[in-house]
Amino acid sequence: MRTVPTCAWCEQPLAHGALSAFGQLRCDHCGATTSLDWPAERELVRVPLPVQVRGAHRICTLGEAARRRARRRLASRIARVAPPGPVLDVSSGDAMLLDALRATGRLTTGIVSGRAETTTRAGVQHAEITELGGRYAAIVFWQSLGRLRAPGVALDHAAALLKPGGLLAIAQPSPTRLQARAIGERFVAPGVPRHRVLIPPQTLMERLRALGLQVDRIDHLLDLPTPGGWLQSVLGGVTAIEARR
Repeated sequence: MRTVPTCAWCEQPLAHGALSAFGQLRCDHCGATTSLDWPAERELVRVPLPVQVRGAHRICTLGEAARRRARRRLASRIARVAPPGPVLDVSSGDAMLLDALRATGRLTTGIVSGRAETTTRAGVQHAEITELGGRYAAIVFWQSLGRLRAPGVALDHAAALLKPGGLLAIAQPSPTRLQARAIGERFVAPGVPRHRVLIPPQTLMERLRALGLQVDRIDHLLDLPTPGGWLQSVLGGVTAIEARR
């Protein structure tokens, strides 16, 4: 008997809808769009990072400088509005945000899964957020929540790790914005480390509130992860959401 795939966000069966040419299927229950062609866990760790993620932003000095300034602004805001305590950056990548947070005086930890290149950075470890304990003043999923294999479970655990008054900062592509709809499923075609699931902002906010968090701030902005990501940012934009325990 054929196994019915499940939504990566709400884990409901994806029993209806046609599989797109990009291997994506929209959930009728929550509206999230899941990429079904992700590799198995044992294969995922062997997938090489695409050129733009391995550091192609360094080819463009202006692009790298703009991204570094953006991360400094983000770190400054987190340091200002989060209560005292450590900050966790989930899927830290090149640790640029961690560096910016440390410059504010914050104690920081970064976690990644399955990529040996990132473990050489101090304060970055291989781990899933569900393996962590303790309490954090802020937890950041900056363009990373939808890349996780079980993003809903990760978010649930992140909420449990927040100390009273703790801040959860999430940025993700905005699949419901006009520009994203105009180019459809090509907005974030699947593939590592692209997003496994696109979560409509309203769907994400509903889950945050169900977890007992208060949504304090919603921004639509352009994020510049790499020169290769500029087109995605210009066409679709990013939704940034802040919620508090």
